[in-house]
Amino acid sequence: MNAFRIYARSMARKLQLHRIINRMRGLLHRNAEYEERFHKALESAIHPGDVVWDVGANEGLFTEIFCRWVGPKGHVVAFEPNPEPLAEARRRIGDCSWLSLENVALGDRDEMSTLIVQENHSRSGHIYSDVEADLAPQSGIPIRINTGDTVCRRTGCVPNVIKIDVEGFEEEVLKGLNESLSSPSLRAVLIEVHFAQLQSRGKATAPVRMEKLLKNSGFKITWVDGNHVKAYRN
Repeated sequence: MNAFRIYARSMARKLQLHRIINRMRGLLHRNAEYEERFHKALESAIHPGDVVWDVGANEGLFTEIFCRWVGPKGHVVAFEPNPEPLAEARRRIGDCSWLSLENVALGDRDEMSTLIVQENHSRSGHIYSDVEADLAPQSGIPIRINTGDTVCRRTGCVPNVIKIDVEGFEEEVLKGLNESLSSPSLRAVLIEVHFAQLQSRGKATAPVRMEKLLKNSGFKITWVDGNHVKAYRN
């Protein structure tokens, strides 16, 4: 998706044209088919024995699938800052020796923060950084943010595949992986791009910068559909 298309999409959202577009898309493609494209892109990227990161794991739907795909010779790390869905993921998957659950968010710096869980929003929410602390409601959940590079240094391992679904914080996650993105061990990064959340944060053009960062790190870019991007090495 080039810069012009991303800018055009941002303008369409400002003019509320996205509602009409989404309604038409819903008539043409059922949600199941829409998500199936991303599922197939993930399946083609992940091999038995891989180390896979599920960034924004929520209740572990993809985490459970990744554990099956990599098998006991692989390893899956699920990152989810909200303890409630993370506990559900633990119950869902049970005793899997090749799974690690990390109750942290990935971002572009190491810090403590606050998570505000929005109602009817799949238990995800907005993360307030230290500089935004005065804006965060008192009912927020204290969370830790780490960069992906920090996690790689701590574990001594760069993943082979990363899936990112973080409700508008995609750019921060990638920026926090600046060192790891250049590692030949990392073959693929698959991202769900949340255009509405990015625009609400004043980051409507973040996908342009994300593509540039990935290309500069040696990845080729393909859009699986209008909201999912796959970055891969040959």
